[in-house]
Amino acid sequence: MLTGKKHTAEDSRLLMEMSAGSNDAFEILYSKYWDDVFDEAYKRLKDIDEAKDIVQEVFTYLWTKAAVLDIKNLPAWFTTVVRNKIFSSFRKQEKFVPMNDMMTELESFGEDTDASLIRKELAKTYEALISSLPEQQRTIFNMRYREDLVPDQIALKLNLSPKTVRNHLGRALLKLKTAFLFVCLLLLITIIGK
Repeated sequence: MLTGKKHTAEDSRLLMEMSAGSNDAFEILYSKYWDDVFDEAYKRLKDIDEAKDIVQEVFTYLWTKAAVLDIKNLPAWFTTVVRNKIFSSFRKQEKFVPMNDMMTELESFGEDTDASLIRKELAKTYEALISSLPEQQRTIFNMRYREDLVPDQIALKLNLSPKTVRNHLGRALLKLKTAFLFVCLLLLITIIGK
């Protein structure tokens, strides 16, 4: 895990050598940190293939930008870059933001009456939208976002192919995102109009 690791003098030396073009220095850092960077990505994504893709992006970025980067704490740098690459990936894929995350964000507004009203309405609408999904999409959606299972696990449990699971998730997310965005806009217009 990266949070427990400390930047060493060896890391500084290897970064300098790598910025001068040393493949060996890069390979040593890659071997030393690959597992930790993967763990950092996996704990956020819960998907092995996506985590591996992020790890590849992080190390590619390190290699291609080594000459211009001024890294003082390599483990902290890896943590930050992993997080940024994941957020960037989510934005590109327009990933679904779990309702719990949205509610947590609204709770940061405290007991404001409008925020409380929005939380209640969003929760009610969210449940209604999930209930309106076709049965298989609803089942797969709940397994993914409420039980926190990855598509491969869902596929095994439902005796479906992982591609079928991803297709159902994609369709469900598109329906929910479109409907939920519309509802959110209506709620905001209503509250702003008060």
